[in-house]
Amino acid sequence: MQHIYDKDDEFLKSLGEFITKKSSKAISDHGFFSIAFSGGSAATKVCQSLEREEYSSNISWANWKVFFCDERFVELTDKDSNYKAINDGLLQKHKDIDPKNVFTLNKTGTVADAAQDYEKKLRSVFPNSKLPQLDLVVLGMGPDGHICSLFPNHALLEENEKWIASLEDSPKPPPQRITFSLNVVNNASTALFIATGEGKAENIKKAIEGAPSKDVPASLVKLTSADLHWFMDKGAASLLKA
Repeated sequence: MQHIYDKDDEFLKSLGEFITKKSSKAISDHGFFSIAFSGGSAATKVCQSLEREEYSSNISWANWKVFFCDERFVELTDKDSNYKAINDGLLQKHKDIDPKNVFTLNKTGTVADAAQDYEKKLRSVFPNSKLPQLDLVVLGMGPDGHICSLFPNHALLEENEKWIASLEDSPKPPPQRITFSLNVVNNASTALFIATGEGKAENIKKAIEGAPSKDVPASLVKLTSADLHWFMDKGAASLLKA
């Protein structure tokens, strides 16, 4: 489903309402809301949307479980840390979110060790599951069409066993990262793309209207549940069919 907005205020209002409703439904269904964040502008938009009192006051923050779709292999206080963006923009403003329910990168050891540790954390919330089913995965899309730290034509697009993979050759710095596998993304109950700007329009068109291709990893997001949403401004959606 596509959600296209001309004004930033309308974009943020609709995004906040969407996340609030997903949170309420998940907590009603099974007692918690599991959400996984990407970094960059997607993280910024979500944090901004939930600053609105009409949403923040109606969210049961104590029932949130917060994950990260990918993470740079840096300290949590580093400017490149996806956690830092969410901590500064959301977690510090909503102290009801229990720190034990915020699942962060452990940087002791190697990046491969960090991936294994993060998978253990994810499995602790989804024990005895072939794949985790997160309530909401928030995705950004890079200008090259990458999602999480799954880059065009990268070998990790073929990963079928691990929930969390590591890489040491990211084409975007820093090179060492951990990331959800594509299978984990596609098993989410709901996935939400946040994309803005005309610079992404061509790959958005390929992702939404074209055939799935490893050239554009976003095109490979095909949820088992089929509950996939794109929140875009007019620039990002400018090449889509009317």
